[in-house]
Amino acid sequence: MAWLRNAWRSWCVLSATFALATTAGAAQYDPGENPPFATGLLIEAETGAVLFESSADLQRSPASTQKLLLLLVVMDAVAESRYSLHDSVYTSAWASRMGGSQVFLKQGEVFPLSELMAAIVISSANDACVAVAEHISGSVDGFVALMNTKAQQLGLDSTHVVNVHGLDDTPRAEGNHTTARDLAMVTRALLRHPQILDWSSTRIRPFRNGEFTLYNTNRLLGRFRGLDGLKTGFTQRAGFNLVATARRQDMRLISVIMGGRSNRQRDRETSELLSWGFNHFVKGPIAVAGETIGSVPLDWGITPKVSVILADTVIAVLTPEQRRRVKRDIELPVLYEAPVTEGDSIGVLQLSLDDHLLARVNLLAAASVARMSLWEKLMSYF
Repeated sequence: MAWLRNAWRSWCVLSATFALATTAGAAQYDPGENPPFATGLLIEAETGAVLFESSADLQRSPASTQKLLLLLVVMDAVAESRYSLHDSVYTSAWASRMGGSQVFLKQGEVFPLSELMAAIVISSANDACVAVAEHISGSVDGFVALMNTKAQQLGLDSTHVVNVHGLDDTPRAEGNHTTARDLAMVTRALLRHPQILDWSSTRIRPFRNGEFTLYNTNRLLGRFRGLDGLKTGFTQRAGFNLVATARRQDMRLISVIMGGRSNRQRDRETSELLSWGFNHFVKGPIAVAGETIGSVPLDWGITPKVSVILADTVIAVLTPEQRRRVKRDIELPVLYEAPVTEGDSIGVLQLSLDDHLLARVNLLAAASVARMSLWEKLMSYF
């Protein structure tokens, strides 16, 4: 049916952020009076609904979580067929001299792009970051420009990078900076590439034909049910950072902890925050495309009325108690003049939670109804 085809084309996703943040009785996560982190955030991945935030717009050094932006630039380029994960990547002298976390690349070594990407995701290899950046842009500076451009395209006004790996090798005022909210937005975009989770969920992987082993820096893998990523980070300036993601049933959550006091506290806070999210919230439709809402009387119609159906599906992330409080207000004309064509917009369904509007969904005619002729109208009186 035409309305069904149109409804699926118009799939609608709702962010319930404002309702959760301001509605009385909403679930609240309590990190305590003195949280063991500088900033934190929990969102649902598909809708972007914010379930918890604490100083989420505070700018801080990302450390190696900055590599998420590098990964996004590369994976978007691969998706656009400008590069391939099978590309051969040459190791320059500069790449071979990178310190910090590394896979000890040697000048002149050549690896498939996919292997170096795996080294970045799993072991946070700084030397692999430089090699990949030089392959994509010809220079590190050129790739840094691409990362900043990508941040601007995503609307990340609080993010600026000065290198590709996240090391704090410049004065604080001239260094990398981002926020928990921006990192969550980068992660949402990055999760469109399934290969990322294949790498980030790998705990151990051979490298350089088995001569070297990649060990995942994310210690929550295998310890938290459903967790399959994503990126750790640490410098003295940044503290202990972790962008994590986990999926249970049909809901995926993204948590961001920045400025943790230790890796153990960072991991514990991440586990508790994700557990709280899964235990308190449910993702599901509060309106379904094609659902019959009512009918409208017709003037001059060959039938006396026409049924109206929802144009869109609305997905919301709410607590069960909030879901029970969602109110539906139907706006339909008292009388509608024929003819009516299937799919015509006739009214609106308004979805609200307490005093907060969640969504407005068009109501469509479920069928076509022709207009009576004058003779048919006259005969209808008898």
